[in-house]
Amino acid sequence: MLVLVNRELDRGFALVDVATSKNSPLFAQAIKAHQTATALLPRIAGLSQDDRLRIEANMTELRSRLDRMPMYANLRSFPASVAS
Repeated sequence: MLVLVNRELDRGFALVDVATSKNSPLFAQAIKAHQTATALLPRIAGLSQDDRLRIEANMTELRSRLDRMPMYANLRSFPASVAS
């Protein structure tokens, strides 16, 4: 079960790094990965204190990155080119 939690956290970090805004489908998948890891963690029996603290720190970092994601993507405007 520990492997599953770590995979979900890794997946969440990868997805939030490529998502452009909170409206992105990738962002929604990153949220889901965080939720899955959060739900699985309490079900792990015999987890060492060090492992628990490391995982909780990763969960906090992922949550922080999710919270900092802009609502909308920054769109750059490009000048219209004139065809000759």
